[in-house]
Amino acid sequence: MSVFKPVACDCPACGSAIRIDACDSVNGVRRPDLRRDILEDRFQRTRCSACRSEFRIDPAFTYLDVERGQWMLVRPAGDLPQWQRFEAQARAIHAEAFGADADAAARAIGARLTVRVTFGWPALREKLLCAAHGIDDVVLELLKLALLRQLGDLPLSDTVELRLVDAGAQLLRLAWLQAADGARVEQLEVPREMLAGLADEGADWQALRAELAAAPYVDWQRFVVEPA
Repeated sequence: MSVFKPVACDCPACGSAIRIDACDSVNGVRRPDLRRDILEDRFQRTRCSACRSEFRIDPAFTYLDVERGQWMLVRPAGDLPQWQRFEAQARAIHAEAFGADADAAARAIGARLTVRVTFGWPALREKLLCAAHGIDDVVLELLKLALLRQLGDLPLSDTVELRLVDAGAQLLRLAWLQAADGARVEQLEVPREMLAGLADEGADWQALRAELAAAPYVDWQRFVVEPA
């Protein structure tokens, strides 16, 4: 099921105290409208009743989609330096719900789920795009690493990251985004066939692929963001 809970927060524009229904969990199969809202970048956006400005609260919930084999612990972008802590937490929560201590039906479901942890709205949306378009998220991260090696003058910073924003039969559209709010800085298109090429690369790439595939935090930033 999908669960929401009322929380108090301050409007970032005028400082007024407001109450909103913050998401605690999303079931993408039972609530396809919520999955659609995430893909369309409108989930958990709200409008201040005092100044009428729109803002979006940070994500902090679990996401389950049995049909697409996804289970995710979703955290705010600001938690990224603690990725090792939340990677361990994702494993623990999944194990409790779908592991050895769960009933047989839950264990059968858990065996079909990939465990992931993401930081920020763009990262969550990217995982949903991968599932929607049949893209292996591990190979996608290898593609990003290949692009980082090839491209010069990158708009990379502590707050800007490279994300998949759209996918077609022939092309993938990636963009440099502000991790906190998804604002686009710059975008590029690459042939989708590059994914297949990376899947068959040599030993160095295979070692990176194995490391990514073995961990809940499947993101190239695990190689560059020093854990807090």
